[in-house]
Order: sequence, then C-alpha cells, then structure tokens
Amino acid sequence: MRKFYKWLSNHKIANIVILIIYYLVVVLPHEQVGLFINGIFKPLGRSNYNLVILVLCAILLIAIFASLWKRIRSSKRKNLLLFGFGFTILLMILVNSFLFVINIESIHYVQYAVFAILFFPLINNYIGTLYLSTLAGAIDEAYQYFYLAPERTDYYDFNDVITNLLGAAMGLLILKSLGIDGDNSKKAIRKKFVTPLLFSWALISAILITPLLSVYDKADPFQLVRKVPEGFWITLPPNETFHVVAPWEGMVYLVFLFACYLFLFGRLEADA
Repeated sequence: MRKFYKWLSNHKIANIVILIIYYLVVVLPHEQVGLFINGIFKPLGRSNYNLVILVLCAILLIAIFASLWKRIRSSKRKNLLLFGFGFTILLMILVNSFLFVINIESIHYVQYAVFAILFFPLINNYIGTLYLSTLAGAIDEAYQYFYLAPERTDYYDFNDVITNLLGAAMGLLILKSLGIDGDNSKKAIRKKFVTPLLFSWALISAILITPLLSVYDKADPFQLVRKVPEGFWITLPPNETFHVVAPWEGMVYLVFLFACYLFLFGRLEADA
C-alpha cells in the first residue's frame, strides 16, 4: 500500500485518471449494483439476507484489522487509532441499526473508503480528503435522486451521505495506520479544508433557503423531499424500522461528524 501511495503521489495525472474511472465505474452505478445483489439474495428473505451481509462485513473488518494490527500496535498513535476505529465502527453500527433497511447499503463504506484512499495523494491532507470525499458522495446521491432513479426515490438520501462520510473516514484511518502522514500546516488546512468547507456550506445553505432548490414543495421538480415521512420512524413489512434523515437534520449530523473527525485527525497529525 505504501509503495502504491508513493507512486500515486508522484504521478498526479495518473492518480486523477484512476480516481475518475473509479468514481464513474464503481461509485456512481452503486444503485444498479445494489439492485443486482438484491436480486441474487432475494430468495433468502430480508432477515437472512441482512444476516449474510452482516457476517461478510464482520469478516472484512476482521481481515482489515488482522493486516493492520502489527502496525497499529507498534505506532505511538496506537490509542488514538484504536479510538478512531472504535468510534467509526460504533457509528457504522448505529447507522446500520437505525438508518438502513437492508445491510447491502454497507457497500457505501467500502466504496468511499477506497475513494478516500485514492483521493488522499492528490492533496495530502486528511480533513480535506474527508470533506471532498463526502462532497463527492453528496453529488453521487444527487445524481441518483434527480437523474438515475427519480421514480424510486422519495427523498434526497442524507442517510447515504452520512454512510459515505463514515466509509471515507475508515479509509483514511487505514492510511494513517500504515504510517502515511499528511500536510497538517495551518496554511494547508486553511487552503485544503476550511475555505472550501465554509464556502460550500454557505452555498448549500443559501440554496436550501432560496427558490433555487426547495425542500418540500411538490410543485418544484427540484425539491429535496418528494414524499414527507409520516413520522420519525418508518416501518416496512415484515418488521423493519428505520429513520429517514431530514435535510436540515442531515446538515447538523454532518457538521457534528466533521467536528469529531477534525479533532481526531488533528490529534493524529499533531502526534506524527
């Protein structure tokens, strides 16, 4: 991995090409991939299907930790890394428990972990990579909601945007466990994270409160919510209960998560 990262760092154009191909071929078509996998496992029933996916995810996590454990154990940032992994896995469990109907949505974690790993060499900054990877995830969800499958989606899926962020965070924790450090200077943080974050958050907020993009207006083809949930919890047969994250609620969650990871990666970089 370190050799591959070094190669990407020294070949920016190739890095960009690989990232774009990955995004177009693997990330954007995730709706079709999910439907294809659902078709394969549909005869098992939803409960057994969820169990199979859960077991596969557990095996993948164990394999990742087994391959990284020696490096984590010998790192002077061991406690912070273990906290970061534990915090992220806990959030993933909460998301799977309360924001998912079927566990195949966990594919987002893998997709955006890889995306963040491929994106990091371009800017060499952990928080900037997390932010821009999440922004790419938000664009991915907009593509699905407005263009790819508008007839099958009742709302812009902030549930998935949160999932994408956690996947990116996991990918960056893997990089950090491998001993790959980034540029954590004040200038780099301001240029690669703070300025674009503030600008885009202001832009998104402005869009949400102006006629450019409505939230609940059914007469507007660009509304973020086509069908308002009847309550905080939605129950689907036979007995699957989940929560649909509302637009402003999603913004609050994303700001909170960014604050947490800003602190975590800031500490990890400070200890480098």
